[in-house]
Order: sequence, then structure tokens, then C-alpha cells
Amino acid sequence: MKSCVLYFCAFFVPVFIQAQIDSAVVYRAEDSTRIKVTRLDLNSEKSDFSPVFLNNTLLFSSARENNIGVKYSGYEDESEITDLFVGSKRDSVSFKNIKPLAGSINSKYSEGPFTFSKDGNVIYYTGNAGITKKQKGSANLLKIYHSEKVNGAWTKPVIAEFCEPEYSYCHPSLSNDGKTLFFCSNKPGGFGGMDIYMIKYENNSWTKSMNLGSKINTVANEVFPFIACNNKLYFSANKPFGYGGLDIYTFDMNDPIDNEVMILEYPVNSASDDFGIWTDSSGTSGYFSTNRVPKHGDDIYYFGINIPDFSNAQTPVFKNKFCYTFFEETALETNDTTSLAYEWNFGDGTRSKQLTSRHCFAKPGNYVVSLNSVEKSTGEIFANQVTYTLTIDEPPKLFVSCADTLLAGREVILSSEKCALKDYQLDRTYWSFGDGKYNSGRHVKHVYNKPGKYVIQLGVYAKNNTTNQIEQFKIEKHIIVKDNF
Repeated sequence: MKSCVLYFCAFFVPVFIQAQIDSAVVYRAEDSTRIKVTRLDLNSEKSDFSPVFLNNTLLFSSARENNIGVKYSGYEDESEITDLFVGSKRDSVSFKNIKPLAGSINSKYSEGPFTFSKDGNVIYYTGNAGITKKQKGSANLLKIYHSEKVNGAWTKPVIAEFCEPEYSYCHPSLSNDGKTLFFCSNKPGGFGGMDIYMIKYENNSWTKSMNLGSKINTVANEVFPFIACNNKLYFSANKPFGYGGLDIYTFDMNDPIDNEVMILEYPVNSASDDFGIWTDSSGTSGYFSTNRVPKHGDDIYYFGINIPDFSNAQTPVFKNKFCYTFFEETALETNDTTSLAYEWNFGDGTRSKQLTSRHCFAKPGNYVVSLNSVEKSTGEIFANQVTYTLTIDEPPKLFVSCADTLLAGREVILSSEKCALKDYQLDRTYWSFGDGKYNSGRHVKHVYNKPGKYVIQLGVYAKNNTTNQIEQFKIEKHIIVKDNF
């Protein structure tokens, strides 16, 4: 991380659009993660970090040139000077009209990680206004500044009332209701390094701040807290046994006693520094900062679901018997009740001597059904009353089209082309192969490298024709992979 001054005050279903399928089907590349990360197009050659998404705009800290004192460099280590910038959303990874935040917030000094109220009219941010290169060591004494928007303009920023002059306060994050602020500080009484604190706003003033305790804070540095609107806390720390550098962790504040801190999985975390995260209400997509590509330095990335979670999806129940009632109104009752009887032959090896008979077939297919008069004593056919072919179609369903036993190292092709659901319009198809690999699309290829037992999951999105709601469905298939047959 180049801008260290502000970082450490010292983040089943096929698409049934009727289109022609080319003879050469295009297969998507597999992935080994459910999460996909993408570098944003708004990044500059300088440091860009700590994104916040608000009202269809992305706000972030950046050391790119600005027309407000941006050429000033007052620190002995020549750290970058950062300001707050804003861009309008085109899509999840593209933004336009990148410009400095309007108003009095940006100055010739550094303005760093920040947080806004839900309505965007209150800002808390990290700053070091007034610190110059003559004040050796003072560059680590950061403060949290506060400003409000009045009549469309930001008021003059002031240091938050809870900041003590001898210690650093930085990286604020405001709760969704605006009544709780999370921040970092190196003030005494912590667990070492930078710790995360929370403070409540009650009776028009801030209460005494509270250290979040040993579940979250350690002898390492815990920095860049972000409290999501679902009350999950995210933060970064350089703890041992992580992916490397700063890693992003999460903790559910809805049940702080029973819950534990969890590290986010790759590829959000990497061997480099990952920090300054913002997530949506689901926690499945958002933005974060990382320096994982050395030539780019600190940049902002988007992360989102590559393969959705189908753990709570519905598993459709399909009938496995196909039952019909057979009768023949034109059949005449024979007067010879001592020697003849009616008999149904259902074409699947079963028969019935009831003129009105209910029969269940085990599977779809074409069955030649006949009603005969037969000799009671010999079972020989005396006369045929009626014969016809009964066609039982495959019912609409999801299924995984592959053998139950596969060979390791050999490519298998799976398709959802024939999948269907009654009363639903099928949309998107996702595959989990049970060996840590995933894919999407109607047609997929896969190779199991090791023998063993695996569970293939086909997950689908489908639109309910009655409610127009999109619903999730899944079906699983257990397979065995062998070295040889």
C-alpha cells in the first residue's frame, strides 16, 4: 500500500430462448471459485481505494491529481496526498464523469477513508489537515472529521468531538440508522496496534467509545471497518495464518456472543493487501481495494457472485409412476361366462382380468395396449376387442445427463438442453461438479482427475408463469469416478 499515511493511522436451468444451436457448441471455461473479481475502469496510475457506493455513484479515495493543492507533498516519506472522488455508474464495473467531491471537503492535505449517512448529507472522514513535514512523526496522528450538507453545500469540516489529541482516529464507518460509528484508533487500552472501536450517538452527543473486544481485535492491526446495512461488520487485519498482507474478515454483529470472525475466501482475499470493502445488503457483491497487481498499485475492484448459492433452492418432486384407468365401453359382456374372460395386456409384461382396470407404468415410453377375450382354461386369446399404442412422454423435469460411473481423466459432456419445469420459463443454468469446479450454461465439459464419489449439482433460475417471480431450483446426482472400468 503506497498511501500508508491514511491506511494505518500510524476490505438450474437452461435458457430456453428459441435460437438455433450451432453444430459446434461453445463451452465456457470452468472456474474454481464462486466469486469473480474485476478491476474497475476508473482506476488511475495513483492509489485508488476505500470505495463507497451511494445513490448510484461510487465515491472513493484517490491520490490522482486534483486542482486543489494536489501537487503538495509535505511528508518526509513523500507519501501520496489523497482526496475524495466520485463517479456515476454505467454498470457494475464501469463509471463515468470521475471528478473530485464538490465542496469544502478536499483540501491541500489528505482526505482518506470516509463514510456517509444513508441520505448522503453527513460525512465522516479521515484527515490530517495542518500536518507538515516539519512535524516529524505527526503524520501518523490522524483524526476523524465531520461535515454536513446544508442547502446543498458542505459545512466547514471539524474534528469529531470524541477524538483525543494524543492519538490517531481513522477509517470511520456509519451504521445504516446513523446512530453507531465504527472507527480505528491506537489509543491506550487496546490489544495492540490499531484496534476497532464503536461509539453511539445518543441525546445529541457521542457516548464513550467501546473497544470491540478480543474476538475482533488482536495484537495485529485491525483497520478499515465497514458496517453493512445487514449489520455485518467487515474489516482488514494483518493477522498470521491469513492469505497474506492485509486480509478482509467479517463478523455478524446481530449475534456477537455466538458468532465468530470469518475470513473472506479467495479471490476477494489474496497474498497481497486487501482492504476497504463495501458490500450490498446481501453481502454477495460489492467493491474493495487491493494491490494484488504490482504494476497497478492500490486499485478498486468489483466482486460478485460467479456461481450462485443453491443450498436453499427447491428440489422439484417428479412423479416416478405413470398411472391410468383402462376401460372399453364398446366391449360386450360375453354370455359364455364359464369359458371366456376379458383381459388387458398393458404392453409392459403385466395383465389384468378386470374390464375396468387401473395400471401404473414404471417409466415413459411407447406401450402397445390391447383388450382381449381369452380362454379361461388355457389363457389363449379368443378374440381381440381393441389394440392401440399408448405413448407416455417424459414429464417436464430437471436431470443431470451423464453416466453413474465415470472414468478419471476422461472428459464428460453434460447438457441441460432437455430440462423443463411445468408452469415455469427456464432461465439460467449453473453446475457444481463436486470437486471444487463450477461452470454455467446449457452445455458443459468436465474432467474428474481423481477417482472417488462426487455429487453433481445442477442449479437453475426459473420464472414462475403465474407470479412472474424468479425462483431457484436444484437437482443432484451422485456419481462414482474410477481409475478404470
